[in-house]
Amino acid sequence: MKNTLLTSTALVALSSAAFAEVTVSGSARIGLMTTEGSVSTAADAVMAISTADEAFAAAMDALALYSSAGDAGTTAVALNAAVADNAAMTTAERAVYTNLRANIARVADGHHQIVASSPSEAERLKAVTDLASLDAILARVDATTSALVAATSDTTVGANRMRVKFAASGETDGGLAFGASFKAHESGGASGGTAGSQYISGAFGKVSMGDLDGADEQTAGNLSGVGFAGAGSYELSSYQSSSHNLGYSVSMSGITFAASTDLARGADSTKNGSNSALGLKWSGDMGGATVSIGVGQSKVGLATQDSMSASVSMGGLSLKVVSHTNDNGPAVTASGTSSSTTSGTAHVAATTAAADNFDTDQTGLSLSYSMDNMTVTAYTRTIETTGVADKDYSGVGFAYDLGGASLKAGFVDADNISVMDFGVTFSF
Repeated sequence: MKNTLLTSTALVALSSAAFAEVTVSGSARIGLMTTEGSVSTAADAVMAISTADEAFAAAMDALALYSSAGDAGTTAVALNAAVADNAAMTTAERAVYTNLRANIARVADGHHQIVASSPSEAERLKAVTDLASLDAILARVDATTSALVAATSDTTVGANRMRVKFAASGETDGGLAFGASFKAHESGGASGGTAGSQYISGAFGKVSMGDLDGADEQTAGNLSGVGFAGAGSYELSSYQSSSHNLGYSVSMSGITFAASTDLARGADSTKNGSNSALGLKWSGDMGGATVSIGVGQSKVGLATQDSMSASVSMGGLSLKVVSHTNDNGPAVTASGTSSSTTSGTAHVAATTAAADNFDTDQTGLSLSYSMDNMTVTAYTRTIETTGVADKDYSGVGFAYDLGGASLKAGFVDADNISVMDFGVTFSF
């Protein structure tokens, strides 16, 4: 059934336009979505120290001036050598540095650590400088401490909405096609009527502007989802080119080439480095099966994302695999320098933690089978990043076509959090 509510055709008096057409379509849904709650996550980790900072702390700990030997009830500070540049510090490891600070502060206040006599004035002044240096290190570490994530309870919410879409198209006497589309909530307000998408096309290809998918997403695509409201839409891959607003594409003999970029209009800011995407797709018939293969690459800033997909459809069966590799840019060393590791000389703590920027891989597969009015869909998707626990998503659902409306349900395991939805969608 066509999703068309109103179609009107107007002959334009201008000689440059042969015809123009405006269509209005709509969709709506009503139903429920349930999301499983999560346990709380304790505040800790993400406390990173540069190697220069570590060298300073180790040098201070080695000084007899700050040794806690001979201090009743106090054990000597033992720095954790396993805490490497940009490695996460546990609360216990953080306490090691706090203990060292207490020893330095004691000398700065005029109390010797190793002998009963008070430190000399020269030793006390060294301690004052060293204390300020260590405080600078701990201040940056504390600033990067992760916050407590509170537990959440199970939730069930109503998921209802209606969307109306306007689309316009036309063609000049010379065969130049043009058009635009937008949803009702995009037509004005802060967007000033610049939302939606617009295009012109001809023998040269198609030029589009507005809210576009990047060229790599256009050619590689996404897995099939489940549920009447997407059940979280975890089947969607993370494309870094998703905010692109200028695109070009051309198709011939089953091959499509696409290119896109982001001109950063409005509140958007121009990204550093590259900001482009390319895509290539082939579709054709092989032994009665429709086969598509798509590849793409985007470069945003210093990060590169390579994407590829393959799909095959025959009868009521459809299968698709998608794979992405994100090169998240070169490793970043901690900024800031060490003036010295000598006691009494100020040490400059690194102001920015190092970042390894490990690659991220996304892989997924979806399978759909349709028979009469019923369609069953399942998918699985994994995100892998070095040094980070894998994230796994899988879902299964069904859709039953009622004729103009569909009954849909989906169940998703979103990295050990269950999401379920059930409802009816309508099209106009």
